[in-house]
Amino acid sequence: RESIARNLVAEGRSEDEAQATAASLAPPILDGEGDKVQPGWLFGFLKAPSTIRPWLAVRMPTFGFADAQTNALVHAFAARDTRLFPFQTLALEPPRGEEMQAALRMFAGDYFNCWSCHQQGARKPEGPPEGWAPDLTLANGRLNPDWIARWIENPQALMPGTKMPTYYDPEDPGGSAPPDVLGGDPQRQIRILRDYVF
Repeated sequence: RESIARNLVAEGRSEDEAQATAASLAPPILDGEGDKVQPGWLFGFLKAPSTIRPWLAVRMPTFGFADAQTNALVHAFAARDTRLFPFQTLALEPPRGEEMQAALRMFAGDYFNCWSCHQQGARKPEGPPEGWAPDLTLANGRLNPDWIARWIENPQALMPGTKMPTYYDPEDPGGSAPPDVLGGDPQRQIRILRDYVF
């Protein structure tokens, strides 16, 4: 990150702006990866890295791991985060009716405006790439649903310094939840957002 920040300062950005931007242009932090992603996805990614953050100049190299080496890495990431592996239950029902309408309302501009930062397939957000966030349409094949819920609830707790806004105040989730969506119940809102993303 420091070398990215130095380059940004050399391009004329202030030190503070360079430090903030460098975090979004640096490779992702691996702490919590075993909790965050599904083992099958991580196995495939380590074997043949795919682009998750196309705005980054750096790319994950292909190391040519044998299957046994890749499995050992996947198990190590899971063990580091005390994640049960490979036993997972990932099937979730998509929101329907009132819950689907609630998810769509919270995703929209009046509330969380998720697509203003997150990619949506080939559709890119407006603004410079350092403000973009990963493609949520890939979440169900990549992320663990319980991690998605914890991320929505308090992203700073999982990744201090992330640009993801904290919509639910950790001290008062009910007081910060949209009051006119699902009775203002933050846990129900988070569950519906998780199910919609997944």
